[in-house]
Amino acid sequence: MLDYHMHFENYYPFGRTPDTRPEGTDPMETIRLFAAAAEAHGVQEFAVTEHIYHFTQAREIVDKPWSDGKCFYDLDTYITLLQRGQQAGLPVKVGIEMDYVEGKEQVIEQIVHGYPWDFVLGSVHWIDDWGFDLSEHLKEWDRREVDQAYRDYFRLLGQAIALGCFNSMSHPDLIKVMGHMPQDDISDLYEAFARQVAAQPGLCVEISSAGLRKPVGRIYPERPLLEACAQHGIAITTASDAHYVEDIGKDFDQVEALARSCGYTEVMSFTQRRSTAVPLR
Repeated sequence: MLDYHMHFENYYPFGRTPDTRPEGTDPMETIRLFAAAAEAHGVQEFAVTEHIYHFTQAREIVDKPWSDGKCFYDLDTYITLLQRGQQAGLPVKVGIEMDYVEGKEQVIEQIVHGYPWDFVLGSVHWIDDWGFDLSEHLKEWDRREVDQAYRDYFRLLGQAIALGCFNSMSHPDLIKVMGHMPQDDISDLYEAFARQVAAQPGLCVEISSAGLRKPVGRIYPERPLLEACAQHGIAITTASDAHYVEDIGKDFDQVEALARSCGYTEVMSFTQRRSTAVPLR
């Protein structure tokens, strides 16, 4: 299996705040640690896709008070480290998880096109100033109409897709993360999403086990959404969204089972943003 979504933020050389970056440690040890965990869990290739809001060059994309203390990484240092891992023969890809934020399209395009990525994930985590997947913003759900939140989310997701910047759309129904499920039939949203993705040549959709570790307790995406994607011939990437090495490749048996049940027999690997099909398992 391939795991094309994971984060370094809880490990050296980055840390969650400047004060948590230990000194005197070889940063290559982080990549070796991830590579060893990937191999132990049967993952042959992995992409590190750190959140864009950590990087000073992209500070204005997620311009929220929430992100102020998290924005201190350097993109060039990050990319160079991942490239060193590749040069050492480790099966790592240079990736990024790019938040789509309405009104920030120009800087998003500059970052996506201005750096030597292997793989770029597109994602939506914010509806205006509401970080709907954040525990800090959990009470906001009590003030929201759930079905409208879904429609707002998928509207933004459609705008992200239309940019044409991404290789795969990550956790495509992330809006369900806290366990709030729609009351109305939203098959129209699923169909519109699939049509929008299919209109972007080569754009994939991610199947992620991360939802199993969240309050919702379900894989992303829901089966009807993935079935709509399969019907439109959309390829997939597979992911754990691991923030800790023990979660790399976690629950991939369920990811594979969902993919196969929707007719998928292969996943996509990326190098310099060009895709190659790899048999599923």
